[in-house]
Amino acid sequence: METRDVKYLIIGGGVAAARACAGIRALDEEGSIAILTEEPHLPYHRPPLSKGYLRGDESERVIMHPAAWYRRRGIAVYTSTRATRISRRSRRVTLADGSSIGYEELLLATGGRAWRLPLAGADLAGVYTLRTMDDADDIREAASTARHAVVIGGSFIGTEISASLAQMGVPVTMCFLEEYPLQGIVPEELGLLIRDRLAAQGVVLIPQMRPERIEGEGHVEAVRLENGMVAPADLVVMGVGIRLNTELAREAELELTDRSGVVVDERLRTSDPHIYAAGDIAAWPDARSGERVRAEHWDTAYRQGYAAGRSMAGSLDPYDAVSYVFSDILDLSLEAWGDLTRQEVIIKRGSPSEGSVTYFYVKDDAVDGVLAVGLPEQERNCIVALIKARPSVAPIRCALADETVSLEQLIHCGEEGAA
Repeated sequence: METRDVKYLIIGGGVAAARACAGIRALDEEGSIAILTEEPHLPYHRPPLSKGYLRGDESERVIMHPAAWYRRRGIAVYTSTRATRISRRSRRVTLADGSSIGYEELLLATGGRAWRLPLAGADLAGVYTLRTMDDADDIREAASTARHAVVIGGSFIGTEISASLAQMGVPVTMCFLEEYPLQGIVPEELGLLIRDRLAAQGVVLIPQMRPERIEGEGHVEAVRLENGMVAPADLVVMGVGIRLNTELAREAELELTDRSGVVVDERLRTSDPHIYAAGDIAAWPDARSGERVRAEHWDTAYRQGYAAGRSMAGSLDPYDAVSYVFSDILDLSLEAWGDLTRQEVIIKRGSPSEGSVTYFYVKDDAVDGVLAVGLPEQERNCIVALIKARPSVAPIRCALADETVSLEQLIHCGEEGAA
């Protein structure tokens, strides 16, 4: 492939890549930029793939910017192009066709790939994972003639796929290891509500059960579970998480965490000062917890991509965003901020059965994370401010649970208590 050396090189085709371009151009209008993506598409949003886009909602906007947006900004986008090696000394990236491209500053926004369970029969026709636009297109086409689908996995991706297929009129069986969908992420009462909503939509839920193998002659016909139960299926989707695409970083001997995230500093620089990382693979120092964290969320990639682009162009501003994730499951819209994994206690205001509930995840007398359903728009900024301010929970504990007390008042009360 014919390429030219650039000042800024970005490897990846997701939201972080496109946002990095915007971040660079905010500070440097002239420096040459190139994006390398293995996919045949321009950078796009992934969250709709398991929801509206999968269901064929034509109003669902997936591609972030048209080709003209990149042309006007002097950005070259090389689709269907795989980077195979980074030479840190010469600052060159080798491509699969043997050509190479030089850079001054490099961003790794390589994300992850869908994990396929190593089951017998996993390679049969009709067995899918969902990570890319092409995956979603293939599943939608298969669903148009499917008589029964089995979805494996009970986290966000598996739950969203199950809901979407059911809304498309496909009979769905959902099997997962946990007691209820999103266990370990949402409180039990909310998980049970999600379970009941899925069941009301016609989804057959089989909790606490592993698939043993996938059966069929050439094409999937059923999924056999560990208890001997056989779930008929001519469509199977595995929604069991991702594996990080950190091979380039590892082979370039960049510092990785023990869980294979790429270690970055507060400016999203890796152990090489000319290489940055953003999105799923980046493990950054969280100013609030004092720990190194990594988040596989759209919002993190969106914000980090822009911040990394600015850093590449010379900004010294640290990345200090509160992580955010959202999920639409049937008529339930879930939103979460901060860390939902380390809580000592959860304080609830509202009721999930009434359509509006907020859970405050408390650790070390501070709100570490917030999970909400049906949250009013005007309260979202207050939640971010509450997590960042970290007021003592002790004097506002009762107010946190009181729906008549606004979140804005809570922040003010917390500041007074801290004073």
